[in-house]
Amino acid sequence: MTSELHAQQEREWAILYDQIKSVLQQYGEADDGTEEKDYLLVGDNLGWYKHTIETNKLELVQPAVVKSLRELLIGYPNWEIVVALGSFGGLVIRDDEIIDGLRRENLSKEFQTIEYEGSRPQGSRFGDIMYSGSGPF
Repeated sequence: MTSELHAQQEREWAILYDQIKSVLQQYGEADDGTEEKDYLLVGDNLGWYKHTIETNKLELVQPAVVKSLRELLIGYPNWEIVVALGSFGGLVIRDDEIIDGLRRENLSKEFQTIEYEGSRPQGSRFGDIMYSGSGPF
């Protein structure tokens, strides 16, 4: 990555991090490392075009929350937000799609029928191989 691209990635990462944090604060408390909270927004920029949210709080994958997160990515086509839900699977949110990797058999009945506008099931494209097995969820 050239220094100009690297600097741009860092700027975009910081902007999106703050915006994601702002959205999530409406729905729960962040993990600050002192005690378990509702979610952890990973605060390390590893140079990828990705933000990761780790949580077990199913309310954070309600369609309204996912839509709010997705809207943040408008204008950031290279970026994605991964919501990792442990044994519940997860979601990959992009500006143009949502990869739905929720393991509905592990969810309570009220969450088993959740659908997302613009989503597709995980594994429906070859590129999803990075989201299977030992992937982010």
